[in-house]
Amino acid sequence: VLTAREKARMDAAIEGIKPSIVRIKVVEPDYYGGREEKFVAFGSGTIISPDGYVVTNHHVAGKAVQLMVTLPNREVVPAELIGTDAATDIAVIKLMPDEETEFPVVEFGDSDAVRVGDPVLAMGSPRALSQSVTLGIVSNTEMIMPMTLGGMELDGENVGELVRWFGHDAAIYGGNSGGPLVNLDGEIIGINELSYGLAGAIPGNLAAKVVEDLIEVGYVRRAWTGVVLQPLLESSEQETGVLVASVLDGSPAKEAGMLPGDIILTIDGETVEGRFDEDLPIINNVLADMPLDSAAEIKVWRDGAEEVLEVSATQRQPAFIKSEEFREWGMTARDLSIWTQLEMARETTSGVLITSIRAGGPTSQAKPEIRRGDVIVKINDEDVSRVADLTDITREILEGTSDETVPVLVTYERDDEQLVTVVEVGIDELNDPGKEVQKAWLPIETQVLTRDVAKQLGIPKKKGVRVTRVFRNTAEDFPIQVGDIITLMDGMPIDASEPHDSQVFPTMVRQYRIGSEVEFTLIRDGETENLLTSMLGSPPTSREMRSYRDIEFEFILREAAFSDKQDPRIEGVDFTLLVDGVTSGGWADLAGLGVGDALLTIDGEPVETLDEAEAIMDRVKDEQVDSVVFFVRRGTHNTFVEIEPSWAEMAPAIQ
Repeated sequence: VLTAREKARMDAAIEGIKPSIVRIKVVEPDYYGGREEKFVAFGSGTIISPDGYVVTNHHVAGKAVQLMVTLPNREVVPAELIGTDAATDIAVIKLMPDEETEFPVVEFGDSDAVRVGDPVLAMGSPRALSQSVTLGIVSNTEMIMPMTLGGMELDGENVGELVRWFGHDAAIYGGNSGGPLVNLDGEIIGINELSYGLAGAIPGNLAAKVVEDLIEVGYVRRAWTGVVLQPLLESSEQETGVLVASVLDGSPAKEAGMLPGDIILTIDGETVEGRFDEDLPIINNVLADMPLDSAAEIKVWRDGAEEVLEVSATQRQPAFIKSEEFREWGMTARDLSIWTQLEMARETTSGVLITSIRAGGPTSQAKPEIRRGDVIVKINDEDVSRVADLTDITREILEGTSDETVPVLVTYERDDEQLVTVVEVGIDELNDPGKEVQKAWLPIETQVLTRDVAKQLGIPKKKGVRVTRVFRNTAEDFPIQVGDIITLMDGMPIDASEPHDSQVFPTMVRQYRIGSEVEFTLIRDGETENLLTSMLGSPPTSREMRSYRDIEFEFILREAAFSDKQDPRIEGVDFTLLVDGVTSGGWADLAGLGVGDALLTIDGEPVETLDEAEAIMDRVKDEQVDSVVFFVRRGTHNTFVEIEPSWAEMAPAIQ
């Protein structure tokens, strides 16, 4: 229970911080199945500078291709990613308003002063809801993630290697990630990240240091030595120090002569205390702060004696490098980081790592096959060292090929093997499906007059079909009606009395010539009648209609077929084009465009042909507009669908 003084401080803190708490909408890609699939997620953040820098989590915004931020006044402002650090799960984004704006800010407090029992406030947008605040106390200032829970890995980085969380009981939920943990003075003392019963926040001092680097240089200046540590063994006689468990090949520590089993006693004269797991993040941060422009003195205990090693640390590289989609190959791929090289026991980082393959795509159909985890090193006679090489080579081989695929010889490595295969690279265009042979047809649907139905209708010995539907847009003088029971065609019995006889009547119809007159004998309202009508030609089916595929926005339009206009929910709607495909995770899918939508306009322009639709979309891409609006009919309602692509991240087809 807060005292009156604490309550007053809390009220003041909340009022001071609320104007700086933002909700972040993120469009983020994932790479699997040989393609880039985008999805929408939400998180929280805090404005920390008048010009609009915002601190949040890496797992919220670190891989964003589009960021939209909702301010406390409900204004939505675009933002851009400034820098991100998976190792501490911190990212910085910057608000990009249309007009110059001075934003309200929150400052970092001294997280080293935080003590167990301190009241704290967790602020943010849980479940993507509006701003919220919850109250709790600091439960633990040295919380770690036990390996029994699997640790916490983000993009190949063990976050617990550097982070020792503040545990607290202020309630947080999905969407709170990236929001601040605040003291009663209205200062950020942590960045909320996780919840395992207790919530966990990244200490503010560590976050502030990372933020400073991200804003200044776009990455974190962090030393890498290549040592993996563990606490001193219970049997160790050393009172201080930390045990070296592993030394990576080719690392600065390896070159300096450090060995597994060494006990690090001091780093540049600073005594190391590493008897418990909770001590390791502190020591790892000391190693990460080693100078990059000079050697550091590391004193170790080895074989009963002290030794001094001169270790020249290097800039630590990220564990993972972002994948890219190669539609022409039906795969996603990325460069190899130093960490991937070490894990794969490769001699260099040269080559392109296949991260996923699309079933049925060019790469998946190669013989012998290329698999996820293979490394492409050459295409035809050209070396492939980086993703940029693969992009350039693909552009060269497809230049001027239009809709043709091109066979290329691919050299790739798998473990210790070097293999070659042929891949047909390119994007097949949607072909004109052509027209099927037109046959005689009636604008009706029927059901078999089964024995049971005939008996209940009082005509137990009759065979034939019952008319269940007369299609819309049928000539007004068409004589057949719903409920008619057709028993004869030109005096020929319709021998249908069992459910499996459903094709008897359609087969009889198709045997006539288009335009020929046919006499139907039918029962209507208990009376037998003979009606004369002409056979029509079967309308084109949906599979006969031409299509247009938009590769960048990832949707397919198709000319509407006769059957598409029979839905009673769209009676009276004048349309000629239909959405026939929407790729999951594409820009059209994110906006809510749906298969079956009847297209009415694009950006207010009526669209009647595929050529018109393609011309408008070409203009949209040329001008790179902020958004394009599709007006569609969906069921019984009209709907506006606004597609807002990120042009900087748009991946056009290479050809």
